[in-house]
Amino acid sequence: MKYFIIEGTIKNADLMNDDIMKEHMAYTQKAMDKGFILMSGLKSDMSGGLFIMKSESIEEVEVYLSNEPFKVYGIQDYKVIEVSPHYFNESPSEWFGK
Repeated sequence: MKYFIIEGTIKNADLMNDDIMKEHMAYTQKAMDKGFILMSGLKSDMSGGLFIMKSESIEEVEVYLSNEPFKVYGIQDYKVIEVSPHYFNESPSEWFGK
């Protein structure tokens, strides 16, 4: 398994609407339910988002991102960084305060 940090950067917020936001949220939730995404959230300056994803390959991540509603509608671009975790918290929900 490979691990990735994905940074989204908003390139055209004017294209955003409630329907696209709902589509984005459903798409993200589906990946979370399948265990592909550990966490997802907005950058504090609202310039985009970040998420941590696992996948068999970078190609699988690229396919996921190419179908992500914000990408499809030209709202957000993504930078993908592959990471090799050495240490991790055993209980992420406690670490994130959930």
